[in-house]
Amino acid sequence: MIAYPDVESIDNFQEYAAAKWFTDNYTDGVVIAPGETSKINNAETGVIWIHIDRVDAGKGNLPAAFTDEATLSALRSFVENGGCLYLSKQATQLLAKLGRTDIDVNIYGDGNGGEGFDNWNVNAYLGYWQENPDNQGDKFPEQIYDHTGHAIYKDVTTNEDFAWPTFPMLGTGDPTTSLWREDHNCMWDLNAYTYTAEGANTVEKFENQYNASVIGTWGHVQDYAVAGIVEFFPATVAETAAEADQAQPGTIIANGLAACEWSPRTGVNAYDANLRKLTSNTLDYLNNKRGQNTLVDMNVDNSQLPVRLFTLDGTEVDGSNLVPGIYISRQGDKTRKFIVK
Repeated sequence: MIAYPDVESIDNFQEYAAAKWFTDNYTDGVVIAPGETSKINNAETGVIWIHIDRVDAGKGNLPAAFTDEATLSALRSFVENGGCLYLSKQATQLLAKLGRTDIDVNIYGDGNGGEGFDNWNVNAYLGYWQENPDNQGDKFPEQIYDHTGHAIYKDVTTNEDFAWPTFPMLGTGDPTTSLWREDHNCMWDLNAYTYTAEGANTVEKFENQYNASVIGTWGHVQDYAVAGIVEFFPATVAETAAEADQAQPGTIIANGLAACEWSPRTGVNAYDANLRKLTSNTLDYLNNKRGQNTLVDMNVDNSQLPVRLFTLDGTEVDGSNLVPGIYISRQGDKTRKFIVK
């Protein structure tokens, strides 16, 4: 979805690079331009990608094409009826405008940036501090959240910049060679919010409060301070087969990490393939989420069927060894969501 009549008219080089990659690689994809709200429909579309990345935009100042009520209403309806969204860079601010959260992003950058020699990575291994030898205090291994196996990271290469695995997205790969990075983060400092939900740390509190999973942070972060890539699960879960026959809300992935920059002004990004793979994985993952809330086996005796447990991203787990978090149990045509503390 773009704020221009067509891809070739995009005058923002960051957004052009993303849109051009999309149209070159998804020939069956549809570009939605301003005012084309009729294209925001569930009959033909499984996932919509909105990418906004602008210098000096100002926090909260999204392009008018994305904030008029007709567009917001169409996007809300799309998600409420099962459509999925991928919001990247400054587009993560749409979560609050769509009513999915009651908080705004509080880590925000839109400056010119500058040259740098280090790699900018994504860390999907949250809480490494709990096993870091330098941590001489109490350790809580159950508070390590390893999302490196999430579908969005499939075949994305890792590096050895840190003691934990990270996915490089932006850098030359040569400590003597620089490139220009704009440093446009648009995400969440989890320590800055007040939570009503319980949890062992700010990640768990954030996840429990917003039915979400923090699946990526800054590469160097060992604790629970920053949410860079967040998967927001459907706001409701079907409790009965009758409810599941109706369209269920869709999933939203928000990626506000500056590391995911499409077009450095100078220098060559050695990890360009990682960014493209992460993006295609995310779009494909969300597209495949359509229809997963539907329940079957409507005329069965549930009490005679086994109970199966799943994480919110659909991974089946062993119920005898659950770590704290949110789970879905299924027994025949009955589902329920519960929290392990």
